[in-house]
Amino acid sequence: MTTFFIMTFVKAWAQMPDNRYYHQLSDFPFVFVSDESVTTPPVISDSLFDAVSRGIHFKVNRTELQPTDPFLTLYNEKLLPWLKSQDLELRQVFVKGAASPEGPYQNNVRLSCARAKRLITFLSEGLGQSVSENPIDSKCITEDYGLLVKMMHQANDPDYDRVNAIWLSCKGDELCCKRKLMALDGGIVWRRLLQQYFPALRQARMVLWYTRKKEVPKDITIKKDTMEVVDTIATVDSLETVVIPPVPVQPTDTIIPPVPVQPTDSIVIKEPDLEIIEEPVKYTRRHLIAARTNLLHDLLYVPTWGWTPGVNIQLEYYPLKGHYTLNAGYTHITHRHWGDCKFFQWRDAQVEVRRYFKGGGVFMGPYLSAYAEGTKYGIGFSKTKGWEGEGGGGGLSAGWVWKLNRRGSLRIEVSASVGVFITRHDPYVYGNPITLEEDGLYYYNYHGNASDFIERNHRFMWIGPTNAGVHLTYDIIYRKKKPVDSSQQKGGNS
Repeated sequence: MTTFFIMTFVKAWAQMPDNRYYHQLSDFPFVFVSDESVTTPPVISDSLFDAVSRGIHFKVNRTELQPTDPFLTLYNEKLLPWLKSQDLELRQVFVKGAASPEGPYQNNVRLSCARAKRLITFLSEGLGQSVSENPIDSKCITEDYGLLVKMMHQANDPDYDRVNAIWLSCKGDELCCKRKLMALDGGIVWRRLLQQYFPALRQARMVLWYTRKKEVPKDITIKKDTMEVVDTIATVDSLETVVIPPVPVQPTDTIIPPVPVQPTDSIVIKEPDLEIIEEPVKYTRRHLIAARTNLLHDLLYVPTWGWTPGVNIQLEYYPLKGHYTLNAGYTHITHRHWGDCKFFQWRDAQVEVRRYFKGGGVFMGPYLSAYAEGTKYGIGFSKTKGWEGEGGGGGLSAGWVWKLNRRGSLRIEVSASVGVFITRHDPYVYGNPITLEEDGLYYYNYHGNASDFIERNHRFMWIGPTNAGVHLTYDIIYRKKKPVDSSQQKGGNS
């Protein structure tokens, strides 16, 4: 029933006032062929275009062709050789470039236009004919919500009614639709659409019209194995009764039943000279380096010693994309209570490589990291309990980052670390440990021959929790860059 409905719809639109038909190639329904006497281009409505068009899919935030794209193989190995062997002339090209809804809107404007232009260039190079010499009907559908609701309708998606209602209520306003869809069920529906439907929207599709310099056959069929053209009846007078052959489903595409087309806020470009006019892309300020401090180090409390606030500063470098960042930190604590013989002096330097689970330049949410550190310390709790030494170690950390303001330039995170710490140290005391005379000096707690004394003859190794933090982060150095993939922000780009 669905196939019959599509064929009836295609036949109605393909018949022109001069009572001639535009025939589709059976295996390539996006190609219309007519007699050269037909001068009026076929009427390709949005619904018809969605039903019969085919094209190239793109990776997230990319505009270059993928050599493994199934359509490229089908076009180059099957259709193109046959077109070159026939006496055909390209008369008109219908092209639509689109981006999926995730990612910044202005970046999607750029992607949709660039993808349409990429498809036109591909056609021109393959045919050996300048596409720019023929009329081009080119559209850039920035975020193709119209096709999204059609795909959901065909799949009997449980959220189709709600998504379609949002699209209708926004009356073609893509930004309005985007905001409402992202808020639907707290983002749950948006994340599912991102995985299930959005990849199919990153594409540029086409419909082609050719004319033959001989009478158009009643039915044009290309045998897939031999590419032999089979013409049934070649009498133009009998074309009024022709039933257009069924449109087969290609392996890489699914035919979508036509449903009422909703208005779209599309960029329509007529390009007789192949030049697509793209809307200028606004550049977004992106973080490069952020400063961070660990509040637990800044407000440190040590049992039996008391409050020992210090200074902790970290700098994190963010690349333009990917998952990994570099982090370097330094902690400095100096407290002396001479009257109580209490000292707390700590110098610690640390380097860290982080991997955020969200890529594409987002650097938010959960992360894992590996760190290495070096430490020098002097700690004294009383006249008889004191140590000084050096140490180092490494381990793994886990944390989570949240933004505190709308732009995300101010963030807070929590973290915990486990690993190993190895130190060489010496105990020290107040006063001479041999004579027990308190002469106002500090001595290593050593009772042997002074000439045999060797520093750092005590060793200690700790395996277990090594650090914890509540960090406050602020971006201090920025760079300019085109908007990126977030996914992914939702996830990524389109």
